[in-house]
Amino acid sequence: MKFPKEKVRMIQIINSHKKNQDYHAIIVMKDEIIERMEELQDTQVIDDLLIAMFCLNRYDDMIILGEELNKKGYESWTELYYLLLACLGNLDVFYGMSMIKRSQLLADDKIKGFYSEDGSNYLNIYLATKITIMEKLALILVNFIEGLLLAIQNKFVVDKEFLAIRVLEMIDTLYELGNPEEIINELTEKIKMIFFADV
Repeated sequence: MKFPKEKVRMIQIINSHKKNQDYHAIIVMKDEIIERMEELQDTQVIDDLLIAMFCLNRYDDMIILGEELNKKGYESWTELYYLLLACLGNLDVFYGMSMIKRSQLLADDKIKGFYSEDGSNYLNIYLATKITIMEKLALILVNFIEGLLLAIQNKFVVDKEFLAIRVLEMIDTLYELGNPEEIINELTEKIKMIFFADV
């Protein structure tokens, strides 16, 4: 079996850029990452590319990359989480709903109960013991965006201020339910980056 030297090299380079928080350098490698996507699917590299874009507020680029990945059959919980954050950054609830409807991860019957109309809320996600933290984070955003859709249908205008208030209410609800600090801190940090970076 041939040792995957190129794969190892790319992982080392990306890890070095991550350590130095050089997100731009990771983004520059996008074409190379996409070209080698098949061999990188079992690594963090693709998700690291999305995270780098998020850290530099490149929400449109994230959505375009998400579409490319979708066509190639790639999906991960980290990808879903960050793409939904990008939709919030773009104030685009409808695109977020489109992603939710197309997601293969969310189509799993075991997962549907965490966000389907007749079942889920934040409490069900909090109480779940068989799903990872990243799955919980993504599912929290799925529920949040589905709730936003109801608000839009009730003629609320979705602007930055409206979304920021709703997100803070969501985090408050999660805190009151007793969610671990890991989840509260992660969401708070990302929401600050999207809505309160200038404060």
